[in-house]
Amino acid sequence: MDLFREESVHKVDTGLNTLIYVLSWIGMILFGIIAVILFQSIFNQLFSGNFNLFSIIFFLIFGGLTYLCFTTRNNQRIEYDYTFTNGTLDIAKIINNTRRKKLLSADVKEFEIIAPTSDSGFQRMLQHPGIKKYNYFLNRGGGLYYGVFTHNGEKSILVFEPSDEMVRLFKLVNPRNVKTR
Repeated sequence: MDLFREESVHKVDTGLNTLIYVLSWIGMILFGIIAVILFQSIFNQLFSGNFNLFSIIFFLIFGGLTYLCFTTRNNQRIEYDYTFTNGTLDIAKIINNTRRKKLLSADVKEFEIIAPTSDSGFQRMLQHPGIKKYNYFLNRGGGLYYGVFTHNGEKSILVFEPSDEMVRLFKLVNPRNVKTR
């Protein structure tokens, strides 16, 4: 019997996220237009023999603001995909519904513990010296779990938002080390 479950975690949409997304779009367009105009003026100055350092500085500033608005806009639309296949947990980040980036692959059998973040051991593990932290969650609250495992030779802690069904599958694979709510 194959064990398979795939889930997407979306950020709970608040009005602030939507406002930042819209303002980032507006800023990206306005700053981009200004950067293009400044680039044209720099180009014209080079052909006419005049050279103005302020045009280059302002072009770099407005180009940087355009890029900042672009990245801010993309960071408002992030999802995490959790895929559990026969004991392997794969986590990927989806940015603005256009790019997928694989973040982590781990064998659930190798986890020392998987438990809700309300568990007493969670705070103790966060304080552990030299532990690598993987925070792959979008919403704070009661649905968070943590898992402790060794990844690439480093003791690591994963904080994520699996569903109760996915935790049940984890328990089937690693019954001694998975705690439920």
